[in-house]
Amino acid sequence: MKTNAVLLAAGLAVFAVGSPFPACAQFFYPPIVVVPPPGENYPSPKPKPPPDRARPADSPDQTKRTGHYEGRTWVPD
Repeated sequence: MKTNAVLLAAGLAVFAVGSPFPACAQFFYPPIVVVPPPGENYPSPKPKPPPDRARPADSPDQTKRTGHYEGRTWVPD
């Protein structure tokens, strides 16, 4: 009879401890992992890029075109 009482007490203890977990498990929120942005190097500024080489004045890219816009259309003079 003592064995039955011990087993009954052990079973009741397991039931009492284990029964709230299924009810609590549905209310657990998933962990949120926030990844910080990459670190920036504030003390040292970025070096300036080297200046572009000057083009000669007679290059066709720098000749001034004469004309005007009519709406979105370029009309040469």
